[in-house]
This record gives sequence, C-alpha cells and structure tokens, in this order.
Amino acid sequence: MNLLRNMLYCILLAALLVSSLADGATLQVRSDLQSAIDAASSGDTLEVASGLYDKITVEKSLTLIGYGAVIRAGGRDACVAISADNVTISGFLVENGFYGIKLDHVRGCNISNNTVIYCAQPGIALLYSDGNIISGNNASFNGIVGEGWYGIYLSNSNHNLITDNQAYGNGAYGINLFPSCRNNTITGNRLQGNMYGLYMFRDCESNVIQDNDMSENTNSGLDLRFNCTGNMIANNSIENNAVAGITLMEASSGNSITGNEINYNRRYGLQIQSRSEGNTVAFNNISGSQTGLFLESGKNSIYGNRIIENAIQADDRGNNIWNRQYPLSGNLWSDYSGQDEMNGPGQDMPGQDGFGDEPYKISSTSMDRYPIMGGQVKQISLLSGEINPSQLRVGDSINIRVDLQSRYPLLQVVARAYQNSREAQGYCRLVVSDGLYQGLFSTALLQPGSYDIVLVAKDQRGNELQESLGRVEVAARSGFAS
Repeated sequence: MNLLRNMLYCILLAALLVSSLADGATLQVRSDLQSAIDAASSGDTLEVASGLYDKITVEKSLTLIGYGAVIRAGGRDACVAISADNVTISGFLVENGFYGIKLDHVRGCNISNNTVIYCAQPGIALLYSDGNIISGNNASFNGIVGEGWYGIYLSNSNHNLITDNQAYGNGAYGINLFPSCRNNTITGNRLQGNMYGLYMFRDCESNVIQDNDMSENTNSGLDLRFNCTGNMIANNSIENNAVAGITLMEASSGNSITGNEINYNRRYGLQIQSRSEGNTVAFNNISGSQTGLFLESGKNSIYGNRIIENAIQADDRGNNIWNRQYPLSGNLWSDYSGQDEMNGPGQDMPGQDGFGDEPYKISSTSMDRYPIMGGQVKQISLLSGEINPSQLRVGDSINIRVDLQSRYPLLQVVARAYQNSREAQGYCRLVVSDGLYQGLFSTALLQPGSYDIVLVAKDQRGNELQESLGRVEVAARSGFAS
C-alpha cells in the first residue's frame, strides 16, 4: 500500500512539475529588457517595471506586461519587433519608432491595452500575419511627418480581430488594409480625426466592419478601392466627415452596407463609382449631406433606407435598383409628397399598404416604386395664415398675411382665387415684410360670389405647397350691406 501511495505521489508531483513548466515562469524586469527576453524560455511571462526601455525584438512565445514601462526607438527601428507566434504584449507606452509594434509573419499574438504614438510608420503593423488579436490599444498621432501615415496597418494579413482600439489624428489612415487582407473582423474601434477613418486598398475581401465610429475625418469615414469585394459593413457610426461617409470605387463590388448611421457628411453620404456593382445598401439612415447617395455604377440594390433631408437626396447615373419586389419595400424619402390610398404591385387596388401610390422619381431612368410612408418632412410648411376682410365688395382688396417655413429658399409666393374649383382672374404676389409674407389681393376682376383664397409657394428645388387660406364673399358694390 505504501509503495502504491508513493508511486501515486511521484506521478502527481511529476504532473504538477510538467504543468508548471508548460505554464512558464513569471519574471520581474527592471532594466535591460532585451537581455531578459533573450534569457527567458518560451512560455514565460515578463512583468516589466516602470522605466524607459530601448527597442526590443521578440523571437519566442512570451508574455510581456508593462507596468508604466516605456519603449522608445529612433531612426528606422521598430520599438517592438515580433517574429514569433503566440506573443502577448500588454500595458506599454510605445513611442517614436519607425514602427511602433510590428508583427511579421506570425500567428496567435495578442497586442492589447498599449499606447502607441508618434511613430514615423504605422503605430501597429501586421505583415503577412494571421489569426492575431489587436484590442484596446490607442494608436494615435502616427505617420504625421513620416512615410507610413497609419494608426493600425494590415498587409497580406487574414483572420485577425481588430477590436476596441482608438486611432486618432494619424497622418492619413486610422486603420488601413493594403493589399490582399481577407476575413478580418474590425469592430468597436474609434477612428476619428484622421484623413480616412478606415481605408481598404486593393483586393481586400470578406472582412467584417462592424460597430465602429468612423466620424469627423478630414476626407471620408470609410473608403474601399480597387477590387475590395464581399465585405460586410454594418452598424457603424459614420458622421460629420468632410467629404463622404462611405466611398466605393474601382470595382469594389458585392459589399453589404447595412444598419449604419451615415449622417451629416459634407458632400456625400454614400458614393459608389467606377464599376462598383452588385452592392447592397439596406436599412441605413442617410441624412443631412449635400448629396445623400451618389451612384455612377449600376446594378446596386438600395432598399429599406431612411433618406432624410439631404440637399439632393439621390443622384443615380448608373441605373440601380431602388426597391425590392412587392410586398417588400423601397426606401423612406423625407421629401416624398405622394399619398397612400392604394395597394398591390401596381398600386392600383383600393386600400393602404404603407407605400406611396406614386413612385419616387430619382432620375429619368430610375425610380423607387414602393416609397415607404411615414416620417416625411414638409419642405414648405404654412405656420399661420390670415385673410381680412372675409366679406367685401367688388374692387376692394383682401389683406393677406402668412407665416411660412421652408428648408430651401422660396422663389415664388402667391395667392389665387378659386370658384367651384376653377381659377378666377387675378392673383397677388406676396413679399416678406416684418418676417411675414404679405400682400393685397384686388377683387376688381372678380364677379360677385364665394371664392376660396389659395396660397401657392414654390422653392428653388421645385417643391410646391398649395393650401387654402379660407373663403371670402364678394358682393356687387350696389348690393353690399354696410
């Protein structure tokens, strides 16, 4: 029994020893970080104390955790160069290198919670590196005077997770993929204050771009160029960029753009150009831009979007598809002025169905056949109107005062008289005085009888308001009761 117990004890002790060796040792580092890395064994953890450290190269699977540690390099050196799989770097301030943290032909690395700033080339770079995690880092102010321009840069790298990072104020790109980056997931990042929030260039496909904030950049929030295909762009905030929210160019086809907030971008909410076909644009909010959607390419499918209060809602020069088959929908247009009294594929059967009875015309060759009703915004609104007097004699004048609100400048505001739905002779042009549109309508050309006074206002975009101001009774002069 004692022999068996001793054997079991030895087996357990050996197992614990193997487990301890597999987990690696934890080492404290206070100086000469590179020497500590060289002396460590694969699997070890190095806890690096506060202080300033020179550039390092990691060529074995290690975990490096910084506690107030700063790694700084100069010239054309990388602060942190990683050429081994399964390396973890966390908690460091990395600054002033040619690269900040450089992963080269590696897998399974975890770069998290570092601050990487003021590097000439990318703050964090993945070169031919697959299956890594880049999370919770601040990669800002890199490439400002250098030649790299990137906060985070992926080149020929696939299946990486880039999540919850901040990339602000970099020379050109918050995150850049170039070339041939596939199946990466880029989610939860804040990419602001760059030239481009996220930029894909040449043969980048099947990436997931989701839940990022790509706002307030000096060019575009998101830009895909040269055969960037099959990417999913979902639920991002893309607002207040100086040129465009999203740009697709040069055969960037087959992408899915869904559920995004694409608002208040200065020139374009979304532009699709240069043979970029077969993209799906669905269920986005696109508002407040000079042009909401600008399309020079064809065969794109656009539906379910809320297209709200853009100066030009859509400019389609490529013969695109703006609705799905009935009973599925088209888009909601804030300036749609039609009614919903009919239903059916041809909108010719009595009864409401939530779609406008008349198509929304986009160009001479394209239209939304099933514009969604609800949330339409009047381009011209009558806030109040007054006609006085309501009883008068032929030859007297009607004093008209109206308060109008319009999104675009008004070119014409007039009042006309109608009797039995037919326009009578004479009209009155209203002009602004004391903040109201005012004028005098002479009844000299009217016959005695009842007349509806109708306001007609047109703006510079061709929107028109017609609304009754009330009814007047015009009597012959001899028969007027004083």
